[in-house]
Amino acid sequence: MQVHQLFKQAQDRYGIRGKELAKLAGISANHLSEFRMGKAWVSPEVFMALLEAMDSLAPGSRLYFCQLLAQEPVKKVDVEPKLVELIELADDDEMEAAMIAIGRKWKRSRSCHRHTENIDNAIAV
Repeated sequence: MQVHQLFKQAQDRYGIRGKELAKLAGISANHLSEFRMGKAWVSPEVFMALLEAMDSLAPGSRLYFCQLLAQEPVKKVDVEPKLVELIELADDDEMEAAMIAIGRKWKRSRSCHRHTENIDNAIAV
């Protein structure tokens, strides 16, 4: 697979929307779309901005892309024990931030599936 295909695979797996990613990376949505289709390339600086933006929108997505690129097996990390510990130690503001992050991730994952209707109105994040 080529770099643009691996990038698209990582973006799709994590439910990252192109418009949101392009805006955060400082490029046009059209340029991102052409890169994903292999019709255009991006500079190393823009590519790094895309990877950083992708990871800020969906933590772990950059690592996933790098594992695909290196042809390493994608490792499943057991984060449950650490999550439980973090939740137990979190104050109210940290819990609120965590709940918003969970809502956003849930919303992104549901937007990739068609079985949920009118999902944009379900969570206002």
